[in-house]
Amino acid sequence: MSRQEVVYLNGNYSPKEETTLSILDRGFLFGDGVYELIPIYNKKIFYIDAHLERLKSNLQQINIAPSLLEDVDIIEIINRLIDQNNYDDYFIYIHISRGVDQKRNHIYSEDYKPTILIMGENYVPFSRDVIINGKKAILEDDYRWLKSNIKSTSLLANVLIKNKANDNDAYEALLLRDGFLTEGSASNVFMVKDGIIKTPRLSNKLLPGITRKFLVDLISLHHLEYSECDISKHELLDADEIFCSSSTNPVVPITQVNDKIISESAGSISLDLYKHAQDYIKDSYKQKNR
Repeated sequence: MSRQEVVYLNGNYSPKEETTLSILDRGFLFGDGVYELIPIYNKKIFYIDAHLERLKSNLQQINIAPSLLEDVDIIEIINRLIDQNNYDDYFIYIHISRGVDQKRNHIYSEDYKPTILIMGENYVPFSRDVIINGKKAILEDDYRWLKSNIKSTSLLANVLIKNKANDNDAYEALLLRDGFLTEGSASNVFMVKDGIIKTPRLSNKLLPGITRKFLVDLISLHHLEYSECDISKHELLDADEIFCSSSTNPVVPITQVNDKIISESAGSISLDLYKHAQDYIKDSYKQKNR
């Protein structure tokens, strides 16, 4: 019999199938919480400092004491889950809600003890062939709330938009607010025009993605031309290349948007960045532990 996968919940480690949450948890009732999804490569945690910095900032923005992270050693918990579950290349999901209430109530108290759930998730990245061929995307109005810079567990709008993309045989929906690109339903978005990589500047309208930061670091490292700027619908559809970034797939070329063919296959800059990302992960995380 195979060993059951173990998760962490509020100080306890238990089999995933046997781990339960209270029906009065505000994360369940209101989506009142934040989360992180962190890649694990060769049992090593990817960009952990950046993930924890964003998590701390998000907790502060929704009035959950960020000092919580001083009392709970997230890195130690993740490493224990990696060891107990023998994770190699995997993903760690961290979910922190405001905690359990006495009754369903929009008004919250500062006395709640936050709920902390940490568990593994297995997402299989796209193959190189898929990356070379690229994927389709659709355009959709960005009707999400105006604090999309917070990685909130309240994801109903994202879920509806992502499923609309799926219903249209598309990988992603590229979101437009007031005629300008914000991000994807579950990714950040980059475009290339005349050799210059462009992406929307950070604001309350989009998530400061950790993989976005990773790619910006690579762009700087390899001295590629880069700009953070407003991108109109017209500019997006006139791009030479488009690609999305997320924790599960650092670079996913978009070769078609609605009925518009952007390119017959992934562009050279997209493929170069994909290779740079794979090489960095291999060199920094895939090397044998000393």
